Amino acid sequence: MALLESKFLETAKSIRPTAEEGVLEKFAFPIPPKPDDKDIAAKKVEFDEKKLRYQEAINEEFDKFANTNDATALYLVFQPIWNAKTGELAGLEVLCRVKNGKDDAPMPGLAVFQATQKPNALKFLMKQTEFAVDACKKLPHLRISVNVRPDELEGVKDFLIAKAAETSGDGRHSNLLIEITEYSPITDQTLALIKEMKDHGVVFAIDDVTEVNDSPGKGMAKTGTHSCSFGLAKANAKLFAVQKLSLPMSCSVFRKKVFPTPEYDGGKANGFLAGCIFPEDQAAEIELRKTLVEDWYNEVVKENPDTQFVIECTVYPEDKNEGNNSSLYPNMPTFDGKFDIQGGQSGGRGFPLEAFLSP
Repeated sequence: MALLESKFLETAKSIRPTAEEGVLEKFAFPIPPKPDDKDIAAKKVEFDEKKLRYQEAINEEFDKFANTNDATALYLVFQPIWNAKTGELAGLEVLCRVKNGKDDAPMPGLAVFQATQKPNALKFLMKQTEFAVDACKKLPHLRISVNVRPDELEGVKDFLIAKAAETSGDGRHSNLLIEITEYSPITDQTLALIKEMKDHGVVFAIDDVTEVNDSPGKGMAKTGTHSCSFGLAKANAKLFAVQKLSLPMSCSVFRKKVFPTPEYDGGKANGFLAGCIFPEDQAAEIELRKTLVEDWYNEVVKENPDTQFVIECTVYPEDKNEGNNSSLYPNMPTFDGKFDIQGGQSGGRGFPLEAFLSP
């Protein structure tokens, strides 16, 4: 029997992030000085020193996690992905967390580690993938996804091809989903590599798709800083089984706030993402983003009718009712089965695999 979000929440509400003494302080990113602070020069020096110590601590912890089986301050969890039509569990995404009792990823330390500590970053990716493969075998009807930077792909090509084979069988495709992220350039060489790996059974998603231009507005990204553009996603639709609409753009067009810590656990809406929702009187801005998202969906489906889409915020059919102006939302079949929502009512919280296994 498929797991429904409503049933999952009965268990989920009793599960909280792991916390260990001293971890919160050790892995907290320092607060930068304000421009009007007294002794600003000295405070900048102090901030830079704290930031360096923070990154050294993060790198050391990821090094230990990647290369040993020793206990560390890091742990892996899964975030649920629910089908927008049925409310059934459609997939899980591997997330990394620090044992600080919070629901946030260890950022920006994780991103810096991945960009600068390449050998250890690849080993860390392999550990995440093994974590996902275990879930793939226990939940063969679900997609289990792992994030991979474009510049990591070459280094794990053979490994991922082998894992795709390990998670397929009985005439079905692998349920291990490799999400290509926006954190490094997606070149022609990258696309050729994706095609080669796809031909060998690896299943791909493109993560955080949005409008990318030189002068981005809310929900968009700046050229040169974000690789997963609408243009690239549409032009290469046949390579990706799943396409995920970025969180800021999802919030903007579906007019939904996001709770990294679930609202049921006292979480507050993320202020930046709430700011991506335009007031109704800013019709031109709303219409622009609606059109961009509708065009993305229509062009992708034209090229690859089997694409599954993920909205990276929580949207339900009733959100377009209850007195809301439905003309504000994209004109797409959001609730016909081809769309999933990430997180749901549990927000950005991650959970152990056992939370998703049938009793």
